[in-house]
Amino acid sequence: MITIPLTEPEVRELVENWYSALDTHAETAEMLGYLADKGLEMKFPEAKVRGHAGFTKWYEGIVNTFFDEVHTLQKLDIEIAQDGLSAVVNLVGEWDASRWKAPQPKSERLMMMADQTWTIIRDTTSGHSIIQKYKVNSLTPMPGSVAL
Repeated sequence: MITIPLTEPEVRELVENWYSALDTHAETAEMLGYLADKGLEMKFPEAKVRGHAGFTKWYEGIVNTFFDEVHTLQKLDIEIAQDGLSAVVNLVGEWDASRWKAPQPKSERLMMMADQTWTIIRDTTSGHSIIQKYKVNSLTPMPGSVAL
């Protein structure tokens, strides 16, 4: 059982890698590698997700709805628990994406500021830092954006 304390650089790297994977529509299996299965809770404006099965269903809908995605981290605060076994991440990021709704002649552009809170833990089997809780606190449209 691996109980190495989390570090700020590895948590930052997890956040950056997660956003990069979202932008490239990484395979579902790769995305699941960033997530705890047991105890996973994710809250998005459009859905509440639990466990790998719930995430898989949500993610497969997302990658078939949005394209040309860009996640840009604007603010990142990391607070590692005293025992080093978990971290709370508060972040603000810009999410830009396009979507096409048939039969519209053109796609639409979404530009949103997302305020989020995550809980990161250490996977005691693999030793990797993983997301256990993920909450979108608010998603605020920027000027020129269509509504979600």
